Amino acid sequence: MVAESTGKTETNQAPTTVPEQFAITARGALPSEDEARMLATLIGQVVRQFSRVFDLSQLDGVTVAEDYAQALAELDRGYESNHPLTPSEGAVVGVAMTPSVLRDGMLKSHIVVNAQYLWPLLDDTHPDFQSALHIVAHECAHVEITGKFEAAIPGVLLRKRFTDIRDRARSDVIIACWDEYAATLLSAGFGEDPTEAYEATLITHMGTARQEANESIKAYRLHSGVEKVYCEVYRAYGNLLKYAAYYLGNLAGHGLELSQRPNFEATLAGHWFEAYFHRLDEACYTIAAQYGTWQDHGVFEVIGDIADDMVAEGGILCTSLQDGGLYLDIPYMPETVP
Repeated sequence: MVAESTGKTETNQAPTTVPEQFAITARGALPSEDEARMLATLIGQVVRQFSRVFDLSQLDGVTVAEDYAQALAELDRGYESNHPLTPSEGAVVGVAMTPSVLRDGMLKSHIVVNAQYLWPLLDDTHPDFQSALHIVAHECAHVEITGKFEAAIPGVLLRKRFTDIRDRARSDVIIACWDEYAATLLSAGFGEDPTEAYEATLITHMGTARQEANESIKAYRLHSGVEKVYCEVYRAYGNLLKYAAYYLGNLAGHGLELSQRPNFEATLAGHWFEAYFHRLDEACYTIAAQYGTWQDHGVFEVIGDIADDMVAEGGILCTSLQDGGLYLDIPYMPETVP
């Protein structure tokens, strides 16, 4: 089901920034064709209204899918990729994503959302209405953030050639942390307040990230796959940084100080992650202060340095060789990791 939006701008409101026409596609085992059309039309209206707040000029379209995982996997991204899109699973279940796509050589963003979480938009008295509204706002924020990055530092997203697995791992963490910090910062105040949920998620991962990384190192002693264990450990610590970025951006967006979150402040005090958390806070704040005016990628690399340091403390030492290669050293068992 596809709905085209072409509404006019009211004179007493900020102008819309979405393309004059953009497709809203509803797919999967939806209740009925009429309800699918109704939901698609409403999502188009909500996105158009949010485009008065966020710059959605680079929006490719929106897919609302009951078959969310399949919709992600089948999204035409405009290029061949060996890394299909998949929803987050485990302690955090992904319900929406705004991947970058290439259209006629131009970088754009396509919003994909699990339809189950947007049906409440049809009834503004529904208990999950505010949650659904926040999901859309958060994904619209991602569209703007990607557009700002591409305008300032073109040719990096989707088109960067990675020199090695460390370069790719660093880049993934850098982009994920900045994107989620900025998206939670910009979307704070629209719909529900997700502070409690972000805090609970971060505390959970502060308690499991090192164990997850250690288990990967233990498994490596049996399978001996150096690149495999490096990617797994980097992902474990990178995910912790990403969830911290969600939390930090949301706090900044709501104007909250850490002292106003006593439960989290007490949990963080003395934790091995404490120094990294504060380093990430400073790094993201610095990037945000230059929002859209970045001259190069240097300011973002600080996040990669934090991730590298976490992985090194976690037991994998990475050294660049003169021939351009990498030497990965795992000198001790996880039990001895400080």
